[in-house]
Amino acid sequence: MLKGAGISRSTIHDAFCSQRLPKWKVIDALVEVLSSKAPGGRPEEDQKVLYEVWLRAAQESDGQQNQGPQTSRERKAEIHELLQRALLPQKIPQIDGLEIASRYLPASDPRRAGGDWFDVIPLEGAKVALAAGDVMGGSMLSIALMAQLRSELNALVQLSLPPHEALNRLSEQAQRLMGDQLATCVCAVYETDTRLLSISSAGHIPPFLLRRDGTGFILDMPTGIPIGLAADACETITVQMNPGDTLFFLTDGVIVSPTEGLDPGLARLATSLSEAQTAADPTLPSLEDLIDVPLKALGNLRHDDAVLLAARLS
Repeated sequence: MLKGAGISRSTIHDAFCSQRLPKWKVIDALVEVLSSKAPGGRPEEDQKVLYEVWLRAAQESDGQQNQGPQTSRERKAEIHELLQRALLPQKIPQIDGLEIASRYLPASDPRRAGGDWFDVIPLEGAKVALAAGDVMGGSMLSIALMAQLRSELNALVQLSLPPHEALNRLSEQAQRLMGDQLATCVCAVYETDTRLLSISSAGHIPPFLLRRDGTGFILDMPTGIPIGLAADACETITVQMNPGDTLFFLTDGVIVSPTEGLDPGLARLATSLSEAQTAADPTLPSLEDLIDVPLKALGNLRHDDAVLLAARLS
């Protein structure tokens, strides 16, 4: 049995292969397992079980000739995306002094989907933690690791640790989970009273800061090294934020394509956001409209997942 969910391997297997269970039951069961923090549990064992079930189901369903209106690939892709979305925040918390918007777009190829995530975590003392991360590889295992890392970081930041200490501890804990997988993360804590942002990165793309006047830049900060490779490699910097500023946390699917590297994508991001901001002057564009601007260029052929989290000071 999988811990915390009261379900067996065969139950999930049936859901994937024979479609005897509705998709929502599959997703609920998997989310419950991946999000479980049962005392004494062994999350790495659960992840291996889920990955094994996923592979077995995929192999068997690929060999079936008649699966009704959905093909094997379509069904796997749909469940894959539903599970990924179910493990992301379903509702963004209301934070005094901040307007927040988020987007998740899956990769066009379901074999590359999964592993990108974000989180918004209210903290005591008029603070909020903002984070984004990427478990590379795009697989069921990536989704399982993503869920575990997000859960662990959520718990760590609520201990009032500075961002670099939270990431260092996350990296230490992740060493038993990651195996050959690579993961990156950026974590920030914003103090609403002082408008001071403390931020640290573990191998992740730094956030993009768009000022009220339309000037924008990638934060100049140590990028650190990916999660799980070292337990003391992260550093924290502080940034003074001002009313009207917007901070964008992103994963590489927003800016990197098979034909372009990081720098051209960052330049395109900066140009598109700055132009959208200044075009609305003297007012500000709505955050819901602004966050979609860099995503429009991706179109329907996305080579990787894309996560974008935007936080604007009111």
